[in-house]
Parts: sequence; structure tokens; C-alpha cells
Amino acid sequence: MASSLLGAMSAPVTHVDSQIATLNTQYSGFATLYDGDSILGACPEVEYTNEELVVAMNSAQFGNVKSNSTVCGKFVKVNRADDPSESFIYKVVDLCKECDKNSLRLSKNAIREFTNSDQVAIEWMLIENETEQDPKNVTKPTKKPVAKPAKEATETRDTKSTYHGRGTWFSDTMGSCSERFSQDDMIVALNEAQMGKMWGSGSKCGAKIRVSAKGSSASVVVRVVDTCPHRYCSFGQLDLSQAAFKKFAPMSKGVLELEWSFV
Repeated sequence: MASSLLGAMSAPVTHVDSQIATLNTQYSGFATLYDGDSILGACPEVEYTNEELVVAMNSAQFGNVKSNSTVCGKFVKVNRADDPSESFIYKVVDLCKECDKNSLRLSKNAIREFTNSDQVAIEWMLIENETEQDPKNVTKPTKKPVAKPAKEATETRDTKSTYHGRGTWFSDTMGSCSERFSQDDMIVALNEAQMGKMWGSGSKCGAKIRVSAKGSSASVVVRVVDTCPHRYCSFGQLDLSQAAFKKFAPMSKGVLELEWSFV
């Protein structure tokens, strides 16, 4: 049997005994990618495919299957935590047992509407039906967010700020900035928290970072070509290309203590 948004199921889900998410209440958590096949999930008689714009609810807020009181068939309105100006609506079709409370698992086509990463911080709200919102499943602001000037000022200050964090190396040759690269290049994957939007004026794709490491006199400039997901890199942390990492230490060292800034 193919795996679902909630993972492989060896028997019907009848053990769930949880609270149900409250309608029209905003929650903050993470959206993660589900990249699987067609499935009949935890919601009775609801079949879906990963080509559809659908979502699985975490078990803590899914509801009680035994009493037939669940979020099945309802909708969630989702926006990136760092961009409340645009939201998207998806139908709840399944349960995600691995998801933390306040977090969701989205089909590939759903999560790709607002991020190129496999995990992203979100805000979301449970709503009764999609007709409460834009029929195209997308809500857009009628005017520019008033906080826009402050955001631009923050991006400017980034170039003058110094950050500290762990540094590791990675092996990919294609990243979230849709650019092929070599591990012989001086490149870096920036942590998701500081990556910003993948495209447009807020994107860090192509940005240059000057990096130094504790215990080394070297200093290198690397270019951002990829995102290091939240589950691997927290704020301030970087994944360096192998060539960049070796400027400070042999790859066998594994982890560096970095100091860096945008240039």
C-alpha cells in the first residue's frame, strides 16, 4: 500500500484522540512537504493525489475519529510567517502523525505555491469552506503592506550585521535558487530563516557573504545558491560548499564556528 501524507498505514486510523483545531483561530507552526503517491488517507472515503492542493493536519488538532469529529473536509488558509500579505487555501484530507502541534504537511503542488523549500514557517487558520475566501484559493492584499518600508530597511541593515553560527559542508549540485553549481565553487546554502522569499526583491539568491572561522586566519566570499532547511540549519548557520569549507579546515572536521556578514 502506498504511503500517505501521514505515512504508511497498516490499519485504519481509529486510535486518534485529540483536540480539534478551532475555526477562525490563527496558529503558527511549520509546513512540510509530502512527496508521495495517490492514497486513501485517514479521512473516510476521501481519495487524493499529490497533484492536488491538499493538506494533512497534525494529530494533536485533527480531532477524534471515533466520535466522527475531525477536520476532514474543512479547509486551511495558509500564509508564510514572513509574508502575511498573500494566503492560500487547501482542503484537509488526511492526518499527519509525525507533525508537531500547529504544523501541517502539504502536497507538493500546494507547498510549491509559496516556497521552494521542503519546510517553511507558516501561519494558518481553519475555515469551514473555501467559498469564504477568493474562489481561486488565493487571497491578495488590496494595498501594499504598511510594513514594507521597515522590511526594506531591515534588508539594508543585513549588509552591516555580523552573524555567528555553526558551519557545515554539503554535497548538492542543484539548489533552491534553480541554479546548477559545482562543489568546487565558492558557494553557500543559507539557513531558511534568513533566506527570505525565493524570488523578487527579498530573495537572498545570489547574495554574497564574507565568512571567517574560529581558529583560522582565512576569510572567503561565497555566493548564496541554495537553502539549508530549518530542520538542519537554525538562524545564523550556513552550509558551505566543500571548496569553501576546505579553506578553513579539512572536511573531516565536519563543523566550524563561523562569523559572517552580507557584502
